[in-house]
Amino acid sequence: MKHESIVVVYDSCQAIAEEIADKLGAETVSVQSMNVRQIENSQSLVLAVEFQDGGNLSPHWQYASQMFRCASLRGKNLAVMVAHGNRHDNGIYADAFCRELRENGAHIVGDYLYADSPKCNLYNWICAISPNL
Repeated sequence: MKHESIVVVYDSCQAIAEEIADKLGAETVSVQSMNVRQIENSQSLVLAVEFQDGGNLSPHWQYASQMFRCASLRGKNLAVMVAHGNRHDNGIYADAFCRELRENGAHIVGDYLYADSPKCNLYNWICAISPNL
């Protein structure tokens, strides 16, 4: 089975995911089509997570979070971009989501990127996380 290096997982922000993947030499996969085997066969993951009003994960990401609980994340590096929702409202929820990933063995690299933030600089974020993926 092919061992993929870096996979960028997205829901509705495909264009941003493809831009990240292009700069990292990574593959993209929709969270809707992702499976446990893809998670386990990846060395690193970049997650473009989406939150709804009230801090709940979007339905597709809720399902994906169940897969992350079932998959072995030991030794995997993950970078997290909050694709929808802002830093002020969703920082707590992003922390809780990442805490679950860490409890399953993942290593979160770099700071979270909040795509809806006016200070969002995708290029700088990619440069900051890429050495650790």
